[in-house]
Amino acid sequence: MPEPTGPWPASARFGPEGLAVGGVSARELADEFGTPLLVVDEEHVRARCRSFAALFPHPLYAVKAFTSRQMIRLVAAEGLNVLVATGGELEACLRAGVRGDRIAVHGNNKSDEELELAVASGVWLVNVDNPEELERLDRAARRVGATQAVLLRVIPGIGAGAHRAIQTGGAGTKFGMPLEVVPDALRRATELPNVRPVGIHAHIGSQVLEAEPYLAAVEVVLDLLERLRAEVGFEAEIVDLGGGFGVAYTDERPLELDALAPALLARIREGAVARGLPIPHVLVEPGRSVVGAAMVTLYRVGTVKESDGRTLVAVDGGMSDNIRPMLYGARYTVAPAGPPRPGSTVRVDVVGRHCESGDVLARDVELPFPVARGDLLAVAATGAYTYSMASTYNRVGRPAVVAVRGGRPRLWLRREDAVDLERLESSPPPAARSQPPPGVVVRPAVARDAASYLHAYASVAAERRYIQTEQVRHSPRELRRRFRRSWTGEGAHLVAVEEGRVVGGLSIRRDAHESTRHVATLGMFVTRDRRGRGIGSALMDEALRWARSVGVERVELTVYPHNVAAMALYRKFGFVEEGRLVRHAKKSYGYEDEILMAAWLGEPGTGSDAGEVVG
Repeated sequence: MPEPTGPWPASARFGPEGLAVGGVSARELADEFGTPLLVVDEEHVRARCRSFAALFPHPLYAVKAFTSRQMIRLVAAEGLNVLVATGGELEACLRAGVRGDRIAVHGNNKSDEELELAVASGVWLVNVDNPEELERLDRAARRVGATQAVLLRVIPGIGAGAHRAIQTGGAGTKFGMPLEVVPDALRRATELPNVRPVGIHAHIGSQVLEAEPYLAAVEVVLDLLERLRAEVGFEAEIVDLGGGFGVAYTDERPLELDALAPALLARIREGAVARGLPIPHVLVEPGRSVVGAAMVTLYRVGTVKESDGRTLVAVDGGMSDNIRPMLYGARYTVAPAGPPRPGSTVRVDVVGRHCESGDVLARDVELPFPVARGDLLAVAATGAYTYSMASTYNRVGRPAVVAVRGGRPRLWLRREDAVDLERLESSPPPAARSQPPPGVVVRPAVARDAASYLHAYASVAAERRYIQTEQVRHSPRELRRRFRRSWTGEGAHLVAVEEGRVVGGLSIRRDAHESTRHVATLGMFVTRDRRGRGIGSALMDEALRWARSVGVERVELTVYPHNVAAMALYRKFGFVEEGRLVRHAKKSYGYEDEILMAAWLGEPGTGSDAGEVVG
C-alpha cells in the first residue's frame, strides 16, 4: 500500500459536512456514540497489516499499542502474529481466539504466574530479559512438561526514538542483557532441559524516523552472533529486530516501509553471509505503525475563554484518555470536525477537563475559524498508546472505540460508565430506592393477576426483540397456581399494576444447588406503552429487596445487546457485564447474543433489608 500522507487515516475526508472517516461523518458518530470517541479506520488498519505481512517474513503486532478483542482478531486474520508484554495482554489474545503458537511474550519483569500461563498456553516464543528469568522459565516449563523456545533480549547500545522515555536500546536501559552477559546466559540456556534458545532479540526504541539506527543494530546483533558461534557454538534461527517504526503526528516524515524492509533484510542476509553465519529468520514488531495513524479522537468543545492573552478551548476529555502530551510532550494535529464556517484563522490551546494545570492536549494550535461550545474537534493519529494508557482520573470513564468501514460504524469498545467504575468496590452499593410513577403499584403477584399478566406478557413476546419467549404457552391456571405463593424463600413474582391492569412483571428465583444458593436469576418486562416511566426501576428495586431479605448475595440476568435501555437500567442497580453468550438465543429471525450481567449484593446482614422476611 502507499504510505499514508500526513497524520489522518486513509479514508479521512474534510468536506461541506466536516470530517468523515470510512464514509461516516464525525457529527453522526459523535451524536450516536458520544464524546470523547476514538474512531478507527478499519480498512486503514487492514491495509497496514497487509503491507507488513508482504514486506517482512514474520511481523508480530505489538498489542500494547492498542488492545481490543476486535483489533487482535483483525490483525491475526490479516496474517500478523502477536506480541504481548503482560499476562493481561496474553489473556486478551487467547480470549480473542489467537492460538498460543502465534503469540510471543516479552517484558522486563515477568512474574512466575505469567511465565506459567505462557508455557501452559503453548506460546511460540518467550523473549527472556535476564539470566535469572531463564531459571524460572525452565521451572515453569518443567511443571507442564513443555520445552519453551526462547530469544535472549540484548542491549545493542543503540538508543533511538522521539523521547528518552521510549528509547529502549541504549546504555542503562531497563530492558535486556548487556552484550558481555549474553555468552554466559546462552551457555546456561543450553544446559537447562526445558528451554531451547533459538535466537536474539534487540529493540532500539519507539517512534523512530530514521533507518540508520536499525541498520546499526543489525551490525551489532550479527557481530554478537559471530561471537556466540565462536564461544558457545550457537547458531541463531531467529533474529527479532523489534519495532518502533514512527508515524506522522504533525509534520514528521515516517520511514517508508517499501524502502526500509528490503534494506533491513538485505543487511541481515549480506552480513550473515559475510560472517559465515546461517541467514536467520527475521522478526519485526510493529505496533504504533499499524494503528497509530488509523484513528482519530473526537472531542466536544465546552468552555472557550481568554487567559493571559491566550485562547483556551476546553474539551470533554484530556489526560485521562490521552496522557502522551503530558508524559512525553507529544504533539498532535487538531482540526474542527464539523462543517466549516466563515471566520479568520485563530491560535488556541486545547485543554482538557481534569484537575491539573498540565492537562493540555495541544498548544498553539492553528484553527481555520473560531470554535464555540458544542463544536467538534478531531485530533489525528491517536491510535497508538492513547486508549492503552488511558486512566479513570477524576472518575472519568475511558472513551468508546468505534470502527468504521464502508459507510458503517461498528462499536469495538463501549464507553466506561459510572457502574463500571464501581466494579472493583468490595462492599455492595446501598440499596437503591425507586418509587413507581403515580398511579402504578408494584407488589407481589396474586392469583387474580394471571389473565392480565398473560395479556401483557404476550404483547412483549410478540415484539420478539426483548425477551426470549415469542409465543406464550402458559395457561391462566398455571399462573394462578404460581401466584398463590409469589413471595417465598425460593423466589418472587412481582407485578406493576396501573388501573387494575398489569403493565410489567418480574420473576426472580434463587438457585437450588447447595453451592449456589446465594445466587438468584431474574427476568422482567414492561409493556411498550409504559416504558421510560420508571416502572422497570421500581420492579428492580422490589426484586433486590426480596433478594436481600432472604440472604441472596448475587443476582444474575441476561439481556440482548441491542436493548441498551435495559442495560442502562441494570447498571444503575449495580449490575456489570461479565460476558457474552454468543448466539445463545435462536429467535424466529435468527440468532441473538446475550449479555450476561450480575450484581453483587454482599453477604447476608450487610444490606439495609437484611434479615427482613416477608411471608
